[in-house]
Amino acid sequence: MRAMAVLSVIVFHLDAFSLLPGGFTGVDMFFVISGYVISLSLWERRDLAFGCYLADFYRRRLLRIMPALLTVLCVSFVLSAMFMPQFWLSELINRTGLAAFFGLSNIVLAWNTDTYFSPSAELNPYLHTWSLGVEEQFYVLFPALFFMWLRCRQKSVLMWTVLPLLAIASLIIGVYQVNAAPLSAFYLLPGRFWELAAGAILFQALGTRNATPRLNRLAPAMLAVGLGLVLTGFLFANPRQFPFPWAIVTVAGSLLMIAGIVLRADSAPGLLQRALQHPLATYIGRLSYSLYLWHWPVIVLLRWTVGLELLAVQLLYPVLVGLLAAASYHWVETPIRSGKSVVQRHAWLTLVSSLGIAGLMWLGAQWVSANSSVLSLSQTRDSYTWYAYKHYPQEDFDTVDDPRLKDRQLFVIGDSHTAAYRTLLKSIELKLGIKVIEYEQGGCSVVSLIGPDPARCAATREAQFKQIEARAKPGDVVFLASLRMPELAGREWREGEAAMVDQALGELTAENIEAARIAADTLLSRLQAARLNILIDAPKPLFKSAPNRCSDWFNRMNPVCAPGLTMARDQLERLRAPQMLLLEQLQARYQALHTWDPLLLLCPGPICSAYDANGKPLFFDSNHLSGHGNRVLEPDFTAALLRIWGATTPVTE
Repeated sequence: MRAMAVLSVIVFHLDAFSLLPGGFTGVDMFFVISGYVISLSLWERRDLAFGCYLADFYRRRLLRIMPALLTVLCVSFVLSAMFMPQFWLSELINRTGLAAFFGLSNIVLAWNTDTYFSPSAELNPYLHTWSLGVEEQFYVLFPALFFMWLRCRQKSVLMWTVLPLLAIASLIIGVYQVNAAPLSAFYLLPGRFWELAAGAILFQALGTRNATPRLNRLAPAMLAVGLGLVLTGFLFANPRQFPFPWAIVTVAGSLLMIAGIVLRADSAPGLLQRALQHPLATYIGRLSYSLYLWHWPVIVLLRWTVGLELLAVQLLYPVLVGLLAAASYHWVETPIRSGKSVVQRHAWLTLVSSLGIAGLMWLGAQWVSANSSVLSLSQTRDSYTWYAYKHYPQEDFDTVDDPRLKDRQLFVIGDSHTAAYRTLLKSIELKLGIKVIEYEQGGCSVVSLIGPDPARCAATREAQFKQIEARAKPGDVVFLASLRMPELAGREWREGEAAMVDQALGELTAENIEAARIAADTLLSRLQAARLNILIDAPKPLFKSAPNRCSDWFNRMNPVCAPGLTMARDQLERLRAPQMLLLEQLQARYQALHTWDPLLLLCPGPICSAYDANGKPLFFDSNHLSGHGNRVLEPDFTAALLRIWGATTPVTE
């Protein structure tokens, strides 16, 4: 059963021909199996005193879980630093990995805005550790509950109801959260407790007594029906309705399969059970923990480098994961779990040494995450060129000494493209001696010109604009920086650029443009009434692929890079024509509105490239500027601000 569970998850994550679109439910099988097996283990130690009982349980859990987990985490941190450029998700990725050292990664992921099934999740090599977090948090509570049941089960009928009632409460929480708080429903223990508890309840019901002849006869049917339900989950589970109701199908199937096997314990196995007991299947089951740990980081690292689409890579992947899992099982898991040293035999020594080793490895991983450029094999390790950080300029620069700039402020607000101007804004602050105040919120565009501003960002944005109105003086500039064209990366380019631009333009409906105009009118009239100048950047070039993923010897062959890092300028001009028309209409209505157009600086010829003529990147990814791109644009942006404020041109300091 463990083999079925882990293989279904691997096939789902590999997305091989969409064979198992619900293969992610293999994790739910693991939860049920774990609840049953841990209960059996605790039952076998029922005669121990409470302190010894707990100490022995956690000793065995640490020896079982930590060695392989710490190995995979440390290797993943080093390889990620070597082959994955730092990008907008890196902070979340590093926080997830660091939290995984202590079984808390599911909490980090639940606070994120992206679901387990979002495209960004495919780039996080520690995503899969969420299920380990759920299990470990369950085992903080469960042993004490089970001990109470062990001691009182014969004296009080109520003790038989504690775990079922908690499971029902957990299921109700999951039912509520699946729509109200889907990330919490998926990642956190309250909505998942019932799945692990189900396995424990099954043990309480069946594992402590002998099977009756009638149940023994029903066992093969239970196993068959359970397998059918599990396969139904593998094939049809809907991510949008998960964990409720679809997890119920897999949990019920897993319970029936376990019951069908347990109830035939003293009888000859049937055909189906013999198939499940095949040596290869049981060996894969023994490897299942290591397989689960290794399969996902390998997928992510392949996705970042050579890609997963090539047949050779698809054939290599299972071999590589199998070898890593076997090595981990035979050389890490088994020796440490079954060792007889003083540290392994005494619970307090196991606890202290485990926490000490985990803490040291966590510190090492933290250093790696903070100093990834030291290990990186990517061109992007040159952060001054590639990243739009607030770098202090390495070049000599001129300053402006003009009384009209005294006490001036530049407010910058928008989506991630605001953050992509940080290098430019730092230079502006140094050269003009003005104060720059930034408000960045990824995915929250302001005056996007292609649709309404996102409703989910409205409350935060309103608070930010109130701050601007409170702090700004008449004549200050508000720079609205956002993505203002549909993204091109990830589209199908076989039919050529013109066809894809036609497709993108078709997505921009009249309703979108009208909603964009209304949103712009609302904001621009408000800022103009506050006697503020408004500066908008016209849409910049976009690209089919991302330079940060396609500029190194180990990733240029990746199929995501095949569309290339150039675009015909006339196609980009055609793509941005509706936004430019709307911008022109708005500028005619609002005297305080100024447009700054960086297109010709970034694309001086008929072909726009993500690199300049000297081979330096103008863009970090398919639509965000690089640090070098910021420096290319800074003089022209400075001139635009000086025109607005009527100030003089720079003079050498």
